[in-house]
Amino acid sequence: MNSCCSKSAFCGHIEEIPFIHVDNFEDGTKSAYFLSHYHSDHVCGLNANQFYARLKKNNAFVYASAVTVAIIRENCSLLSPYLKVLDLGKNTIIIKDNESTIYLNVTTLPAGHSFGSTMFLFEYNNKNILYTGDFRLSKNTVMKYKHFHFNGEPIQLDVLYVDTTFQDVPSFPTRSDVVRNVVLHVKNWLNLSDSHRVIMLTSANYGYEYICNEIYKQTKLKTFVGSYMNVYRHFPKEIYGVTEDSSARLYLRSKYGYKSEENPLELTIYFSALKWGEKINLNEDFITYNNNKIEICFSTHCGRDELLFFINYFKPKKIVGFPQDFYVDDNFLDCNTDVTEDRVKVEPKKRKKELKDESVTVGKRVNKSEIEDAFNW
Repeated sequence: MNSCCSKSAFCGHIEEIPFIHVDNFEDGTKSAYFLSHYHSDHVCGLNANQFYARLKKNNAFVYASAVTVAIIRENCSLLSPYLKVLDLGKNTIIIKDNESTIYLNVTTLPAGHSFGSTMFLFEYNNKNILYTGDFRLSKNTVMKYKHFHFNGEPIQLDVLYVDTTFQDVPSFPTRSDVVRNVVLHVKNWLNLSDSHRVIMLTSANYGYEYICNEIYKQTKLKTFVGSYMNVYRHFPKEIYGVTEDSSARLYLRSKYGYKSEENPLELTIYFSALKWGEKINLNEDFITYNNNKIEICFSTHCGRDELLFFINYFKPKKIVGFPQDFYVDDNFLDCNTDVTEDRVKVEPKKRKKELKDESVTVGKRVNKSEIEDAFNW
């Protein structure tokens, strides 16, 4: 488990690239930082005054997708001068110190976890190092990503840093199946009268935009999302099923701090994955009913079946799991893979000179279809 911030999913250290940190901002001595998505367990230290001071002193930067940068600006406006957008596709980050220039190639790909979430494929010292961040990709999507392939074959991954959040859950229902079910219940409930409304409760701040879009397609009703509109309004083409009109009949909000009231005109839908564990029966048991309350299994992380497919597809030479160590079972194809079991005890190497991050040049982008595939759940 992670030995850094108790709330952090990843300790930040990429052993093969010791001058960067990913999804953890407690160590302010690095030359470049990367954020895969803005969820609380991946931004440990980002809001700290000490981190801002070190960025300013070292002229270092935080790199993320356009969506994630917009969210950072909304939550940590002080960091705005030190944020750089990575376009989807191949980017080259130029890092300089007094004596040398380092070119770090990083390809960003949609991670399918939440809106704007990305994976980072680093190329450094003749090694391919993939950091997935939190992710959920269907098998078909993995096979379609052109940046995952060379001459029609999967690229060789030297190291895979992979999300193992739900590696103990055999499988999850597809999000498209879940959302179709949700839309049906929403339509039926709202059709009862103009006074009926729906409250959708979530376990994370972002990652449910697709649901709002699908409900809007079917009902022409937008979902009130409160302060999230401060980010969503920057992406009207991608997120069009939301509104800041509090009189809307659909609400989306965090389940934390929400106090349910017995209202016969109100349907409450709880989205969760953690509570289901190994009880999931894909044929029937991913939804429960209790009067006008619905609990539904909705995961933005891979189950073990998707995780094993992803790993076996690439056959990486080394695997580093987070937030738990990846474990091997009979379904894992042993291809001389080194499975790291004690990741958090590896300490970053000290560098004699601090590198200064100067610029980003944008290379070849991913196809629009690849972005859409990541959310074709």
